[in-house]
Amino acid sequence: MLSESIARLDHIVRPIAMHLPPPLATQMYSSGRNVFLSALTAEKPTSVHIPDHHARTLWGLTFRNGLLNAAGMFKQGEGYETVWRQGAGGYLAGTSTAHKRTGNIRNGIVKPFAPYPRSRAASNWLGLPNDGNEAVAKRLAAFEKKADFPIGASLMTAPESSGQEALRELVQGMEWYDKANVDFLEINESCPNVAHGASTLEAITERLAYIGQHFLQKRSRNLPVVVKFSTDTASADVAPLLDILLASDYDGVNFGNTSTNYTKHRAMLHADDQELFDYFTQTFGGGVSGEPLRASSLELVRAASIYIASQKLTREFHIIRTGGVATVQDVEESFSAGASLCQWYTGYFERFAEDGHRLYGRMFG
Repeated sequence: MLSESIARLDHIVRPIAMHLPPPLATQMYSSGRNVFLSALTAEKPTSVHIPDHHARTLWGLTFRNGLLNAAGMFKQGEGYETVWRQGAGGYLAGTSTAHKRTGNIRNGIVKPFAPYPRSRAASNWLGLPNDGNEAVAKRLAAFEKKADFPIGASLMTAPESSGQEALRELVQGMEWYDKANVDFLEINESCPNVAHGASTLEAITERLAYIGQHFLQKRSRNLPVVVKFSTDTASADVAPLLDILLASDYDGVNFGNTSTNYTKHRAMLHADDQELFDYFTQTFGGGVSGEPLRASSLELVRAASIYIASQKLTREFHIIRTGGVATVQDVEESFSAGASLCQWYTGYFERFAEDGHRLYGRMFG
């Protein structure tokens, strides 16, 4: 299929393309990413069977396996049929916001993205492009839902809104998704590519308590809500953040989102990738994803698991790992550390270049 041909050709060309001037390489990959995703989400590959023993049940929902796409891959609610056929454990749309957004543009580059092929990593400064909560929710409502393949939606406060208005809009968006009959929601508390609310514990507490009061405590059906934090979260903040979630009736936590700790991650990159990395982070900023986040995300999952176990909860609360997940060994290591599910993004595209639409089947077959 076209997407597989593009991915395999790119897998060969990328190491060479990294020697282009960084602005040209960024322009090329920012444009090429959109072409590839359009091809990918339009395709209907042969369905892959995943053996039943890989299934995992959380909150009364059965996931075919413990791995699904992270937020940011299918921002508009596209690709549902594609990843179901591939054998994914579930599906996550978004991140969406209250208002339609076209995404970031700088120096003539639309939705900047850059890969670091020798480091199995990438940077993006997309800026939350999406059609808005209402439009994406209506798109999800039209899906012909598949058995044991939960549909989730990621959303966050609109960067152009503030205070109580932003929170009211967010709750309204959650209500749109509730009406669309999605199976779970993920609140993005950590997008590095837009300006949003303060990230102090006090500010986070206020935001999440508002959602708890105005949505979680009014739920009339089983609709789990998890909150996604950054892989840059300090270990000392894990317990206070979990206390906030538990106090407001959230159902889980996701560690985590892309990273802005450029100094730390630059040291992890192959020397051939550092020039493009320096250009991208100095010109756009953005979030780093992929292999450099693997240790941080696993450490946060372990810390969260230990703390949750100490609380002796009488209700379900699950931990999701995102960041540096690329292999079945990463998934198994995540489960051993206390995660119930994993999400992937950069690892998905790396694996797709090798295995195409059979990537989940090769991992869980």
